[in-house]
Amino acid sequence: MTQTAPAASSTYLRYPHLHGELITFTAEDDVWVAPLDGGRAWRVSADNVPVNHPRISPDGTTVAWTSTRDGAPEVHIASLDGGPATRLTHWGSWKTQVRGWTPDGNVLALSTYGQPSLRRTWARSVPLDGGPATTLPYGPVGDVAHGPGVVLLSAPMGREAAWWKRYRGGTAGKLWIDRAAAGEEGAGEFVRLHEELDGNIEYPSWVGERVVFLSDHEGVGAVYSSLADGSDLRRHTAVDGFYARHAATDGTRVVYSSAGELWLLDDLDGAEPRRLDVRLGGQRVDLRRHPVNAARWFGAAAPDHTGRGSAISVRGAVHWVTHRSGPARALAAEDGVRARLPRTFRVDGEEHVVWVTDAEGDDALEFAPATGVAPGATPRRLAAGQLGRVLGLAV
Repeated sequence: MTQTAPAASSTYLRYPHLHGELITFTAEDDVWVAPLDGGRAWRVSADNVPVNHPRISPDGTTVAWTSTRDGAPEVHIASLDGGPATRLTHWGSWKTQVRGWTPDGNVLALSTYGQPSLRRTWARSVPLDGGPATTLPYGPVGDVAHGPGVVLLSAPMGREAAWWKRYRGGTAGKLWIDRAAAGEEGAGEFVRLHEELDGNIEYPSWVGERVVFLSDHEGVGAVYSSLADGSDLRRHTAVDGFYARHAATDGTRVVYSSAGELWLLDDLDGAEPRRLDVRLGGQRVDLRRHPVNAARWFGAAAPDHTGRGSAISVRGAVHWVTHRSGPARALAAEDGVRARLPRTFRVDGEEHVVWVTDAEGDDALEFAPATGVAPGATPRRLAAGQLGRVLGLAV
């Protein structure tokens, strides 16, 4: 079996982060780096597995990200100049995510490792030498942003706002801030920030003296910022299109993704978002046909009356296979059409197959000889729009 490539060749870019004149992001299940002004990107990872939240270190030498290369998501790092990736954690938690860097140069990660619930993500400082991680003293959190103060995001519902639009329930993201700098009196005392905003808040960070975050309290996720006391709230992106997602900063600029594209805010003083023209290099293997596991997508099978062959459905297509030798024959395999519930029957000594198709939108029946239709012909179709939703078929 082969997976058909999408007709469009556009890319879908997510989880950006920037440093200097470079931007990192994920696409095609790998981590990439590209010039910030646009141009051809190159891969940092080449594992072709789900990855997220790449973050460039403050010194610009290392990229950290979350990778499922070995099963559960774990923290990985690699040199920005190229080279093999190193796995730093072995937690085995399905809620592990890289979120940035700590002030002392360690990887900042969230994980439910050692916790009784997948909602209890704790922040951890992961050293680059592979040593034991240190649990940060914030309790269950959904994100941490270090700057002039410490901003915490409450442990959210487990879905980002763009997945569950305009959610207003009790597990929506909330901001808490410790405005006192480390070592000052009152450090460690957190108060609620922007309690008046009725929305789902996520991805907090610092740009200078301002707290940046995403919120959908105006109906669509957008980039906002305010002073540490909550005053001077500003919106920096529009609320009449797609959600702004995955906002990150280098302390001066803000980058985010929206509708699979990367956008940059050069400052928070009135700059308009500009789209980054990034092109992926390489062979773009995820846009080519590739084999899929037929056993995984197996739907149903019906043997003929002799037991020498069967009609089977695999991933929305119907095939005829013999039980001893000979090739499989596609009876119905059209892009964008689902064929299912194949059944066999015999007419005048010849084997036939009937199945359900949605080629016209509504369910219908299609018939064809097990040997396949004649060249240039199509299967016979009956009762389109007259059957409702077909749940079973018997001959």
